[in-house]
Amino acid sequence: MTNAIFHPTILKKDVYQKECHREKQAKSNVTDFTFEELINLFPNIPETTAILGKIGSMPILFDLDDPRPGSVLIVNDHLPSIRKFMTVIMNSLASFSQPTSFQFITISHYPEKWMELIQEFDPQFTYCAGVSGDYESSAEDWIMYLAKKAEDRHSGRNNGPAAILFLDDFDLVDSLNIQARLNFEWLLKHGSSSRIWIISGLDIRKNPQKYNQIEKFKTRIYGQIPSNTASIKGLAPITELEQLHPERNFLTKIGTNWIRFWAPKLQGK
Repeated sequence: MTNAIFHPTILKKDVYQKECHREKQAKSNVTDFTFEELINLFPNIPETTAILGKIGSMPILFDLDDPRPGSVLIVNDHLPSIRKFMTVIMNSLASFSQPTSFQFITISHYPEKWMELIQEFDPQFTYCAGVSGDYESSAEDWIMYLAKKAEDRHSGRNNGPAAILFLDDFDLVDSLNIQARLNFEWLLKHGSSSRIWIISGLDIRKNPQKYNQIEKFKTRIYGQIPSNTASIKGLAPITELEQLHPERNFLTKIGTNWIRFWAPKLQGK
């Protein structure tokens, strides 16, 4: 997540000190925009950079060449909103990258639905390397494959495109075998340094037993969550969470600042 002139990356806290001050956020009321309008506003985004949304006239970006953000958890109380936000990330990377520089894999309870969504922006599946149901052995195979790929890259071998493993619902990790779970945990900690990322969703209302997993993710992006969970350790400040609007309004920490931003509407969604 960077600023409009693309300073190196997400954790540049000085970039947002002035532009994203609370008073500036309050003045920004342009929230109704489509994905197409968003990418047309910022046509010169660097390759392997996702545009997540914007705050006022500033884009919120995610640079896959910078390992510092680590793995990403999207916390919400509405899984469809998480899936739409993930689709924005996938679509923007496909819009600004080449298949040789970026690939992604999706593991979900609903692989058929994801196949339909992905076909809308990647009809030939040139960016999508695979979609697996949590009940399929290929889900575990993908995790093992990515962990091996990351380990090889740590050793200076087998460089290749940046890759993201999307899990739309964190509870599917429970269905993996022990070896896949151990490799998943390793990727959570070390994958980003090899340009292999995990981005997971967590329905905080559906999975209260997963609260203790939140701090395993270095970067957390919050959507609307139930008021009775807002005080849980590891979450964002209640005062910030209470100001979020449903569905497309998100909160994340950049440097020392909590930043609220808007994701775009997907066409026809």
